[in-house]
Amino acid sequence: MSLLVTGGAHGIGAAIVAKARATGERVDVLDLELGVDAADPDAVREFVDSIPVPDRVAHIAGVVGRGGIDEVDLAEWDRVIRANLTSAYVVCHDLVPRMAEAGGGSLVLMSSLNARDGGTTMSGVAYATAKAGVLGLMRHVAVHWGDRGVRANGIAPGPVRTRVHDRLTDEQRNRILGSMPLPRVSEPEEIADIVLFLLSDACASVTGMTFDVNGGSHLS
Repeated sequence: MSLLVTGGAHGIGAAIVAKARATGERVDVLDLELGVDAADPDAVREFVDSIPVPDRVAHIAGVVGRGGIDEVDLAEWDRVIRANLTSAYVVCHDLVPRMAEAGGGSLVLMSSLNARDGGTTMSGVAYATAKAGVLGLMRHVAVHWGDRGVRANGIAPGPVRTRVHDRLTDEQRNRILGSMPLPRVSEPEEIADIVLFLLSDACASVTGMTFDVNGGSHLS
């Protein structure tokens, strides 16, 4: 097996990379910090051409924004949508047909609790919108590529101890925890375990699903 992780240089992505490599799996990392922009079709194509076609893909790349609909200008909107939703489209557009041609595979796309509840001004209107769009893209892939052996699922975490969480003030963190039935910040390694589980053969019949990890903030 081989795994491609976008956004694998830090946070949840880095935890996925570490856990998969610990089992001996080949893991390739596509990350802006390593010189490859997941939202750039030419850069993604060149990178994917240089590696074996992965049978597992974890798309974790993305950025957070801030501000409400009355505060975010078009440049900021475009930046956040591009990094989160356009990058997911570019990666799927390039890799899903390759995976199908190679016999199938599995993808997990990173969404957020913000996609479920409309988000907050702490992370921004563009972020909530982009992460909701990621779930729509995931479902489209699941419905239209399942008969060619490709599975797609999403994961929608609440607060996770990453750089995004670290930027918040104590007041903001307490506000988030105060709204959760189970007030707890997840560790990146916990999210990594769930992503790898969804990618594994243990979930061979699971596709089109969103796995919520948010302390009961969204009940489905």
